[in-house]
Amino acid sequence: MLREFRRRKFSSLTAWTGGDGPIPAEVDVVGVEYWGRLGHPSSYGLLMARATGSPGVQLDLNPMPVARSVPSDEVTFGLTEPEYAEALHAAGRFLARGLVITAVGEGLYGSSVVVFTRLVAVISLLLATGLESADEVDVWAHWDSAWSEPPRKA
Repeated sequence: MLREFRRRKFSSLTAWTGGDGPIPAEVDVVGVEYWGRLGHPSSYGLLMARATGSPGVQLDLNPMPVARSVPSDEVTFGLTEPEYAEALHAAGRFLARGLVITAVGEGLYGSSVVVFTRLVAVISLLLATGLESADEVDVWAHWDSAWSEPPRKA
């Protein structure tokens, strides 16, 4: 199954299960890819995960021999930036159900801690509600509420 959640002209989330998305997902895995305004530092991210009974976020990244073409960016599969791994774990601290992340797609120019924090919130919602019955308003509300600016140092 494939669903697109589009908001405004430059924001979209594509969610999928099975072989319907850009990267095939195992039976219990949901994938979500975010596209925002090209050139913005928070314009791209891809995350695939399954639910687990254990709290928090666990990483079980499999090698991905997949090339993903993204306009104005270069995508790498796997976690190359330590702050992205930290963001995934931090975002999972307050989840009612934990996640096992099976794939991460980072844009060299367009990914950020913000994108991955928000993707954790959205994928958690989709795993809890089911992709078919997810409400678009709820999806974007989870996206928006997942990130708050860290406090500025005085």
